[in-house]
Amino acid sequence: MLKTLIGVFSDTHNNTDLLIRAAEEAKTLGATVFCHLGDTYKDAELLFEYSAKILRVPGLHEKQYADPKIQNHFFTELAGFNIFLTHSDRLEEEDLTGSLNPKIIAINNEADIYLYGHTHLYEAMIKGDTLFLNPGHLKKGDNRSSTLSFGLLELTDKKAIGRVYELGGKILQETVLLKF
Repeated sequence: MLKTLIGVFSDTHNNTDLLIRAAEEAKTLGATVFCHLGDTYKDAELLFEYSAKILRVPGLHEKQYADPKIQNHFFTELAGFNIFLTHSDRLEEEDLTGSLNPKIIAINNEADIYLYGHTHLYEAMIKGDTLFLNPGHLKKGDNRSSTLSFGLLELTDKKAIGRVYELGGKILQETVLLKF
């Protein structure tokens, strides 16, 4: 059985030292693909030290979000799973005309796995037929949550496991999506 492990990070806000720590932990856990869900788009460039396969979207208030050449939301397929990546879980006023609407994608279960950030609050849960994973944040002195966290997706041919880890290794939340 083939297994793909994906490290998922969000809301680093230029705290590259914390992103490096989280990426090293994810790599130690077996991650070979890395995903950054915005704030700050440039931070994700550090992840190329850990893998050639990097997926990323910009945060709402970054110049890249207004660049039509950079995807703010997109679908990708990994290990047979349809995965949606976005910074915010809803359409925002900063979105360009014609952008995908993350809320509609969630409501209609258009993805097997839905990855998002923005809230700085971690979450791993099943809604309908979709695994939702928000890895939380890696921002020093955050006023929404003091917990520094990242996500790890484990994909096999029969299931997806979404986990949120506290920086330092403790599992905070875990959920399983079975594939039929």
